[in-house]
Amino acid sequence: MQAVVLKESDSERTLHLADLPLPELPQVDTSKNQCVRVKLSSIGLNRADTLFPQGRYFFKPEFTSFPSGEGTQGYSRAGFEGAGIVDAVNVGSSFKVGDRVAILPLTFNVSQQGCLAEYGIYDENILIPTPDSISDELAGSIWMQYLTAWGGLVTDGQLQEGQTVVITAASSSVGIASIQIAKMLGATAIATTTSDEKVLQLKELGADHVINMKTDDYVDKIKTITQNKGTDLVFDAVAGPATRSLVQGSARGGKIIIQGMLDRRPMDIHAGVLMKRLLTLKGFTLDILLDNPSQLQKAIKHTTNGLNTGALKPIIAQQFPMSRFEDALLLLKSNKHTGKIVVTP
Repeated sequence: MQAVVLKESDSERTLHLADLPLPELPQVDTSKNQCVRVKLSSIGLNRADTLFPQGRYFFKPEFTSFPSGEGTQGYSRAGFEGAGIVDAVNVGSSFKVGDRVAILPLTFNVSQQGCLAEYGIYDENILIPTPDSISDELAGSIWMQYLTAWGGLVTDGQLQEGQTVVITAASSSVGIASIQIAKMLGATAIATTTSDEKVLQLKELGADHVINMKTDDYVDKIKTITQNKGTDLVFDAVAGPATRSLVQGSARGGKIIIQGMLDRRPMDIHAGVLMKRLLTLKGFTLDILLDNPSQLQKAIKHTTNGLNTGALKPIIAQQFPMSRFEDALLLLKSNKHTGKIVVTP
């Protein structure tokens, strides 16, 4: 099979398309979780896919020896999110060949089971049935974006009907998913971007208001939109010095949840403002959901219902065959896309 790998000997830390043996199911061990083999049909790209090969993600690549005849160097697989068709099962499996499933992001060993490949073996307990409304070609684009958005807005942010939420860098897949979930909940969604072109796109994608952070005065805009009340929640993918404006635009008792670091410069925040206005400023990762089974199942249930009813709809920026994975990653790094980039084996 073909898979995208990082070679241990590559000082440039670039990814390559390699031929690997077709993975075989391990012998059944009733003391452990059952596994199935999945023939991947689509892979969603995420910011982690650019950071992981460079050793800049929360965990680093681990290298496995190539099969005999391939030299002594090791390799690590890549790909944080994917979906496909169950291709092989053991006796007693709760799945059957032909089942459509996605792999729950951040619950598997990316170095050994990365989804940028034609096949992978995964524990049954990390598989999610693909919603009926979603095609196999798009199924790998769903769960990272919608679970991140639900976890940040609902599980952590406690967003409610009638409240106002700001979603920064909103043209990303997580940003668009956040807009859709906010609207599904009956909240007012304010999107931010740095592009006039994306202002129009985000309005078309359902944002109630869009602020261009390069040309608009963020605080003045927020005061006008909220009639001087301020925002109840900010779901921030940027961080950096602009956090100061997010604080200034927040309502008393408001929350700012940081889920990304597009701007790695230090944040500019005065502690006295947080104290005086009783603001909450905290970080978020998907672990908050993954470590809470009941909240995770709630998020999966509501996302599946939203997708099947049409309240939620994944927006695809572009699809690439796996032979063009490098072009897909270049587009991801450019930040010029709107929505999810999908790779198909």
